Amino acid sequence: MQYVKVAKVGDFEQTHVRSYRLLARPVGVFKEPDGSFYAMEVGCKHENADLTQGRIEGNMVTCPWHGWQYDLKSGECLRGTTARLRRHGLKIEGEDIFVTLRPLPENGPESDGGAW
Repeated sequence: MQYVKVAKVGDFEQTHVRSYRLLARPVGVFKEPDGSFYAMEVGCKHENADLTQGRIEGNMVTCPWHGWQYDLKSGECLRGTTARLRRHGLKIEGEDIFVTLRPLPENGPESDGGAW
């Protein structure tokens, strides 16, 4: 998988989520309370609205355009469709955060948490 640098760890001192465009699609990088990170698609499956602009409560986000809801940890759509958000691989080298250009395969070797 090809990784690209998107941020620095220090970019998350005042926030726990940031959105980046990779291959014209929004990808969110999330900082967990324990200091770990993960990356997830954040384009709503309805009309590709950036979900990081919606209301985030815990792990649940509500799309700012039409109200679809997703679990940001599992990717499951809770209200709207059966399509899931997919994880991206993420790795940290020094202070740099790298994310895979494309989502991880659903049942690939890193899909169970290996690179997050």
